[in-house]
Amino acid sequence: MDCNCPAPSSLVEIIAEACGVDLKQIQRLGFQRSGTIFDSGAVTPSDILELSAWQALMTATDDTKIVVTPLIGADPTIEAGEAITTGGGDNSTLNGVEEVEGVNPSSFSCMFKSLSSTVEKALKALNCERNLVVYLFLQGGKIAVTEITAGSAYEGFRVQSVFVSDRNNAGFGTKDTISMSFELEAGWSDNLVILSPNFNPLTDL
Repeated sequence: MDCNCPAPSSLVEIIAEACGVDLKQIQRLGFQRSGTIFDSGAVTPSDILELSAWQALMTATDDTKIVVTPLIGADPTIEAGEAITTGGGDNSTLNGVEEVEGVNPSSFSCMFKSLSSTVEKALKALNCERNLVVYLFLQGGKIAVTEITAGSAYEGFRVQSVFVSDRNNAGFGTKDTISMSFELEAGWSDNLVILSPNFNPLTDL
C-alpha cells in the first residue's frame, strides 16, 4: 500500500462521484514490453486515439512492438487482490488486532476458443516475457489504460506471470479452449481511464 509517514496534515479529500466508471466486458488484449508511452504532447507525438499510432507500433521490430490477441471467447474476469495481513486474534499483534501489511496482485483470466496452432503458439510466447504491459480493449470499442499525464500521456497496465495453457478438448459438440491468466500489480487501477478512440480496436487492429 502507498502509505506515507508522517501522515498528511488532513485526510485526503474524496470528491463527489459525478459519473460512474465500469470496464464492462473485456473483449481483447494488447501486449507490449514496458517502457513505451503514448504521448500526444511529446517531441515525436503518438496519439493513443489514432489508428496510425497503433499500426506503427504493431509493425515495429523492437521493444515498442504491440501484439494483439484474438477476441476473447469466454469468461474474462479480474479478481481484486486480497489484503496481506499479520496476526488477528492471537498474541502476534497488539491487542490481537489484525494488521494490514499490503495488497496482493489482482488476477486476470479468460479463455480463447477454436484457435489454430499457429495462434496458440504465438500466444504461448508471452509465457517467456517478464516485463509486459497490457491494454484492455472493451466492449463498444473503448480502451482502458493507465493515465500518466491528463489528456496527453498513457501506458498499459503492468503485468506479471503471464500464462497461456495447452489446448483443452471436451469432445463432441464443443469448442477447443485455451486459457490465459496474468497478474496485475497492486494498485493497477489507481490511474485507470477509459478512452474512446477514433477507430474500433476490436475490429481494426
